[in-house]
Amino acid sequence: MDQLFAERKVHGHWRNLVIAATGTGKTVVAAFDFKRFFEENHRQAHLLFVAHRREILEQALGTFRNILRMADFGELLVGPYQAFRIDHLFCSVDMLTTRELWNQTGPDFYDFIIIDEVHHGPSDSYRPLFDQFKPTVLLGLTATPERMDGKSVAADFGNRFAAEIRLPEALEEKLLCPFHYFGVADPIALDADRFWKSGKYDQQELESVYTGSHALAQKRLDAILDALLRYEPDLSHVKGIGFCVSVRHAAYMAKMFNEQGISSGVIIGETTDQDRTSLLKDFRDGKLTFLFTRDVFNEGLDVPDMNTVLFLRPTESLTVFLQQLGRGLRHAPDKECLTVLDFVGQAHRRYRIDTKLKSLLPKHRFAIDREVEMGFPHLPPGCCIQLDRIARKYVLENIRENLKNLTIQIPERIHTFENETGQPLTFRNFMTYHDYEPEPLLIRETWTGWKARAQLVPAPGDPDMVHLKPALIRAASITGPQEIGRLRRIVSRLQEGDIAGALTESAEVGLSVHFRLWGGAGHSLGLQSLHGSFSRLSANKSVLSDLQEVLEWAEDQSRISGLIPELPFQCLLELHGQYSSVDVKAALGMATLESAGPRGVGVFHFGHVRAYALLVTFQKTEREFSPSTMYADYPISRELLHWESQSNTTQASSTGQNLIYHKERNYTVLIFARDQKRRNTVTTPFTYLGPAERVSFEGERPIKMIWRLRYPMPGDMFDENRQGG
Repeated sequence: MDQLFAERKVHGHWRNLVIAATGTGKTVVAAFDFKRFFEENHRQAHLLFVAHRREILEQALGTFRNILRMADFGELLVGPYQAFRIDHLFCSVDMLTTRELWNQTGPDFYDFIIIDEVHHGPSDSYRPLFDQFKPTVLLGLTATPERMDGKSVAADFGNRFAAEIRLPEALEEKLLCPFHYFGVADPIALDADRFWKSGKYDQQELESVYTGSHALAQKRLDAILDALLRYEPDLSHVKGIGFCVSVRHAAYMAKMFNEQGISSGVIIGETTDQDRTSLLKDFRDGKLTFLFTRDVFNEGLDVPDMNTVLFLRPTESLTVFLQQLGRGLRHAPDKECLTVLDFVGQAHRRYRIDTKLKSLLPKHRFAIDREVEMGFPHLPPGCCIQLDRIARKYVLENIRENLKNLTIQIPERIHTFENETGQPLTFRNFMTYHDYEPEPLLIRETWTGWKARAQLVPAPGDPDMVHLKPALIRAASITGPQEIGRLRRIVSRLQEGDIAGALTESAEVGLSVHFRLWGGAGHSLGLQSLHGSFSRLSANKSVLSDLQEVLEWAEDQSRISGLIPELPFQCLLELHGQYSSVDVKAALGMATLESAGPRGVGVFHFGHVRAYALLVTFQKTEREFSPSTMYADYPISRELLHWESQSNTTQASSTGQNLIYHKERNYTVLIFARDQKRRNTVTTPFTYLGPAERVSFEGERPIKMIWRLRYPMPGDMFDENRQGG
């Protein structure tokens, strides 16, 4: 909900796409979102909710009546239901188009339109919702924006995802059933270049080795059957789906399973409605053990008691992988978990196994190769991933090959990007399409430098490249929408050579801008003034161009509101924005152009504004922290935080007294926290949690304190760092 608020009020985006796995409560999110809008507009707003099935509309109407506490809210226009009023209408897409509802209402009658399963958006019947209506809010709900025909609805929403209920979060909340994921060695190696064309595996090449009477196909079939019986020895309770590379592959697998006495059928896009209904009935009744399919089971094919999934082909699209996996994660009676068998062979060097494994893990844990080596200790409760010895070897080889060969892969992917995707080559488009994190790329090279390696532009020759290259990493970590917008305007001025305009634009945050970009005090760089700092920046043309592109990506990633907490003194830090310790010191007046202030300290005292900043790292390691600094800092709830002072602080000391009695002494205490000290070899910034009040204290050297935050911390930060989490 906070993300949707930020999208509209901060970023100005009123077409919003919400992505959430089937069964995670998309309709509830939509109902609460409309409730806020409804109440803001004095209950005068008109609503149109569109779906393609009567059952969805009936359930949605009940959900909205419940959440709005209005038993007579809304009417149905679907099948036998003929709405008398259309101001709050739950309508099928067939009725919408048959009656040409837009001609009855005019384009701006509806203030709030919700489209369920909006990935159908590119189809003709859904286009009037985008082209004929002009609502204030257009909210799209889907488990996946990507269709099997390659068309995506994301373009109708500015290629932005407003909010996302990730699979690990849904599993944490027990909205979905847990999975047991087994990676099994595939005897067929796919590392030869003939298997890889136009950025993905070649379907015909895969089909040729996966099917037929040749020895390799038989060897693979034996491996599949062996693994199935090893992990599911009693097939009488199995209801399984096998995802195949082609229609021929699906038919082949069904034929081979039937010959082994495992009753199986095939469902593909061309299957008639009558045959589909019959096959599904047999599947639900237990007459069929497996269904094999080429494409993703669409939402009309919902079998909650499906309990086994076979991935019989590599999937390049993370979205498709999650959609296929999600089909088996619905809760059902007597269903304890979903068994997943994924057949992992020697992959082509351009195939990335890491993206799908990372999608199963909570955000920002250890590096994915560490997770593989440690046996995936950070999975949601009840879930497990086991890789057999050879599959584990293949996975680690692929992950490390991808990391090691970035210098080869990135230029290759940059060079082919526009032909492969049809999108213009920008940092934002490239990072989003390939699902890269910025640090591993920007540690090695600037964005212009990567393009130069791809021979698309000349090599950069900026005079301060050594000093300013890390500025791109710092820019990628910025999450505050106000700071991003301000920095983009400043960079634009610098690109034009307008130093005075850049200084005016930066106003009272000029010093913060200096540290964001240069990363250090002016004296070490030969800079005597902010004018000198900005003037030097303006001479680094490629870095400024890269900064604009990286900031565009950061703006796209930003999901915070941009709220600046009210304090007794000026501080322009944005709630839940990310800042380094130097950024904190610069914002609160401790750092100067000559000096960045004290280093390696977790408590900063700003006497001139009567404030303290407490910098907290939740997950400490003995390698990074000394025994005297391994403080027990952790969230108790989203509002309460357990914190320990420095190991030499007593209650009688000035710091102890000022913190214990901060209200009586008119001191403001600000909390900054992070999960880990380093990530991807880069120092992790702190998240600004805002002001806090002391609740309790005990002991000394260190003093144990509990603080109450004025604003709840982000939910994912609490989930990842709570005790026992």
